[in-house]
Amino acid sequence: MLLVVATPLGNLGDISPRAREALERADVIAAEDTRVTRKLLSALNIPAPELVSYRGQDEAKRAAPLVERVQRGETVVLVSDAGTPNISDPGQHLVRLCHEQGLPVHAIAGPSALTAAVSVSGLTPLPLHFLGFPPRKSGPLRRWLRRYGALGGTLVMFEAPSRTASTVAVMAEELPGRMVCMARELTKLHEEVVTQPVEELALRLQGTRVRGEVVLIVGPGDPPPAADAPEQDLDTLKSIAAALAVRWGCSKREAYQRLLSLEDRAP
Repeated sequence: MLLVVATPLGNLGDISPRAREALERADVIAAEDTRVTRKLLSALNIPAPELVSYRGQDEAKRAAPLVERVQRGETVVLVSDAGTPNISDPGQHLVRLCHEQGLPVHAIAGPSALTAAVSVSGLTPLPLHFLGFPPRKSGPLRRWLRRYGALGGTLVMFEAPSRTASTVAVMAEELPGRMVCMARELTKLHEEVVTQPVEELALRLQGTRVRGEVVLIVGPGDPPPAADAPEQDLDTLKSIAAALAVRWGCSKREAYQRLLSLEDRAP
């Protein structure tokens, strides 16, 4: 079987008994970064089984050999560097291939930066839109914020510490008046959770050097003035993605993500 195992975000006390047992009994562990996973196993005093790299940039070609091992009766454990695999981390190809082959896939639930951040943000939790990582460049970022800022509900995104201040600054211009939570270094020694108007958070971060893993949560608010029929735009993209999925031989979700990526590269 394939076991999708959630591992601690930082505090080793968050490892569940089921996760520990899965790591101990695995025939092979597919890890986003084998060095990170080896350190985790050492800290937990778990003898390291076979570790294989399962990185995002080439997970498609690494999935097939792991599926073959599951077919042979082995237990394959999938882990990311921290939290739950397949949530903006590698895992989709392996999980999907196992399902296509009729192989059992089980979740060993546990830590997730997404749910942990929402739980301490104080912002309305539903409806909730998880957006992954925002575009890096200013132009695509502004269009991205306008598009998703027009949706009803709360927005959740991951961001690199080096870009957090600039992203929040653009957010203050595109989504003024919204409440925003910055959840940083969750479960770790220097955990910080700040919820305040986006303009105030932008001033707070101006000229500072943010450190650690960051989750940004944007509360609901008025649609951006520049938003131009976003729901219709999304429906159009989904229709195009459905047609391209057949042509490209991939899932509708993959085709949709590729389209968004191409759009974000536009000047």
